[in-house]
Amino acid sequence: MKREKKEKAPKPKKEKAPKPKKEKKAKKPKKGKKGAAPELENLEEGVVETGKRSKKKKLLMLLLPVLVVAVGAAVFLFVIRPKLGEKEPEEPPPPEPVELPLMYKLGETEVHALPVWGESTVYLEEPEVPAVAPDGGENAAGEEGEEGEEGEEGEEGDAKEEPAEPTAVIYRYEGLSSPGMLASVYTTLLTAEDVGFSQVDEELTRIKEPEELAVAAGSVHLAKNAPEEGKALSIQMVWTEEICTVTADLVDGRVKSPPEPASPMGPMGLSAEQMMDYMQSLNPAVLGLEGSTMEGYDLLMQDGSVLIDNIPCVRINAYRIDSEIGTNEIGGNYFLSLDGTHLYRLDVASNSVEELALP
Repeated sequence: MKREKKEKAPKPKKEKAPKPKKEKKAKKPKKGKKGAAPELENLEEGVVETGKRSKKKKLLMLLLPVLVVAVGAAVFLFVIRPKLGEKEPEEPPPPEPVELPLMYKLGETEVHALPVWGESTVYLEEPEVPAVAPDGGENAAGEEGEEGEEGEEGEEGDAKEEPAEPTAVIYRYEGLSSPGMLASVYTTLLTAEDVGFSQVDEELTRIKEPEELAVAAGSVHLAKNAPEEGKALSIQMVWTEEICTVTADLVDGRVKSPPEPASPMGPMGLSAEQMMDYMQSLNPAVLGLEGSTMEGYDLLMQDGSVLIDNIPCVRINAYRIDSEIGTNEIGGNYFLSLDGTHLYRLDVASNSVEELALP
């Protein structure tokens, strides 16, 4: 018979006693660098200081976006926005051509236009509006600047006058073969005796010996007295090798002859201005003319002198202003002695003179 093995009971494990933990040696504090902040001995105080610094950093981080937004708003308001409101000036559309004018209308008078037929393109230009001069007078309150009745009168007296609207009509001719030659021919036509225009300066004074017009580029001013009182018909031409500009206008003023030098006869002789004034003072009946005054006639003195009965005389032609037709018709031709004591009327048909009785 087999013997049954007896199971051995497990031996109880011996529990080891826990080793005591070694205490770590405290590290020696490192020596501080020059200029470095000393470390805090109290850890709790160090925690407090770190918190303050973090709060300042957070505050700066919050202020930075606000500052950026403020700068951006200022740039938009003062730089970008004004530029957005400014619109680039649009170029005006090119002018459309007009029909070739046959006549220029100057007030109530019509004058033949520049003789062009189908070889040019004509445009209308806008005349310049005269600028208003600044008021440099006294203030509205009077010399002393006090308010009251004087000041009110000053305000009424210093009212600014509005500039007069321009009446000129400006034609620009383009595509001409020779604008200078055309202007010269047109000037010859208008200055003919039956038309009555003269070359004048800026003050509407007749030019005695006008220079020959330039072909390449130049200008000329033609004028004659208009039927309207105190007005003159004015035609100005300016041309280059390709363009001719014509300005037709009814302007203020009267066409007049230039003053003549004093007569060489000494104290008994009359100047040209005195002779013209004397003729204007006469009654038209003395000269055999119609009307009650010489205001309806335009006088023109010719250059040089002639001898009549061995008396030096100057020729003066009188032109009647026709307000209905708008032309100047010859009324009579006269010779006035330089001393103003003799007056003769010329009969053109017989080339003879007749002495007139002076008042």
